[in-house]
Amino acid sequence: MKQYRPLVSLIGMVGGLLLALPAEAAQFRTWRFDPQQNRLEFSTDAAVQPRAQLLFNPTRIVVDLPGTTLEQRTINQAVGGAVQSVRIGQFDAQTTRLVIELAPGYTLNPDQVVVRGETPQQWVVQLPPSQGRTAPSASTNQVNATPVAGAATQVEGVRTTPDGFFIRTSGANPNLTVKRVSDTQVVLQLENATVAAALTGQTLPANSFGVTAWTIQPVSAAVPTLQITLTVPANSTDWQASVSNGSGIVVLPPRGVAIAAVPASPSVALAQAPAAASPPIAVQPPPQTPVVPPRPEPAIPATPAVPPPSSGIPKQAVTIVIDPGHGGVDPGAIGVGGLREKDVVSAIAYEVARILQQSGAQVILTRSDDREIDLEPRVQIAERANADLFVSIHANSISLSRPDVNGLETYYHSSGNRLAQVIHQSILRLVTMPDRGVRQARFHVLVNTSMPSVLVETGFVTGAQDARNFNDPAWRSRMAQGIAAGILQYAQRSL
Repeated sequence: MKQYRPLVSLIGMVGGLLLALPAEAAQFRTWRFDPQQNRLEFSTDAAVQPRAQLLFNPTRIVVDLPGTTLEQRTINQAVGGAVQSVRIGQFDAQTTRLVIELAPGYTLNPDQVVVRGETPQQWVVQLPPSQGRTAPSASTNQVNATPVAGAATQVEGVRTTPDGFFIRTSGANPNLTVKRVSDTQVVLQLENATVAAALTGQTLPANSFGVTAWTIQPVSAAVPTLQITLTVPANSTDWQASVSNGSGIVVLPPRGVAIAAVPASPSVALAQAPAAASPPIAVQPPPQTPVVPPRPEPAIPATPAVPPPSSGIPKQAVTIVIDPGHGGVDPGAIGVGGLREKDVVSAIAYEVARILQQSGAQVILTRSDDREIDLEPRVQIAERANADLFVSIHANSISLSRPDVNGLETYYHSSGNRLAQVIHQSILRLVTMPDRGVRQARFHVLVNTSMPSVLVETGFVTGAQDARNFNDPAWRSRMAQGIAAGILQYAQRSL
């Protein structure tokens, strides 16, 4: 930190010393995969609270252990049969990651995967019996429909994405209904829709995300109605589909994995893990630290310019890092109507940067275009720039079945408490939305930055009210102005 701010520097040093204490992190100790029982057993030297989910392409169970370090090299052990390999590595400075990858062609039901704590230090990941290798075949897909003149929407094709499927359409946005008609079938019904002439069974995905077959056919109705049936793993839950404005339909498979209750242990308290800030990925070698990006070029030009707040920066210029969450192949959370977190936060973050620059601050964006950047490089950008403040901008999410959940949340770890309070209240003065409070969390970008740092969850992309607001350029501008005004207010009084 800069010489003229010894107190802030001291806080950063103390925070760093506290993080280095042994009580702050458990160590990963042992592991064993039992192919007869189809389960992974592992242990740590202190209590942990895993997070787990099912990911696809390739199909794998990912288990994260927040607050845990791996005191050895990354492990990559071939298994054989339905399980191709087990990988264990240090996902970031505070998280050990375990990955159980299935062999190509095998599927499992995420509802039958259980992560169970034998003790707070000993855990079991129990997989269900393998469902057998499915032979890839496009012949199971059927398009039993011909184009109908006058339909408002045309289904052009279906493609597999990193998160699920995207049904590409042309014409008007369809009136979509999603129904679970049996244990193994999910039906999407599109009113006033037909198929494009080029759509055939061979052009549909085969054996992805556990979907073994697609059937597209018309149903008898007063207006042309198209029914798309997905054959899915038995008893799988929470298949979601939503219309993406002007381009198609996003279809997302279930991802949740049950975490069984841990037996009570009076001598050891369980660490509470915050919700993941970004979707996990497979264990990879640490990425190279990127060069600090240039000044911002707005990715969403619909947001109008906002006059800078009247309060300026201190006489000694400050350096502020603005961190738009996600980007590139990582869209972040997907919300109502296919709303993508990365698009929302990019528009807001670039506007915040412009306001701060107009007020005389030196602003660095961790990304100034639509690219994927891992968590640690974002931290290193701020550290290399000797930044005074770090503000990460995200959008929240919950299930699409909970449109009633809306509102603002702001997170800090240690020295960012007052910064979080000031920004949070500044936003609420300009934007009318539910106040979900200022909270403490161990997000990677907050724990590992030495300057005051906060993470602003600007609303829920899955919330009915917040999603409408996110699509309103004027509302996004008010949100950006609230964030920028809070940053400038804090800088004037504290730096």
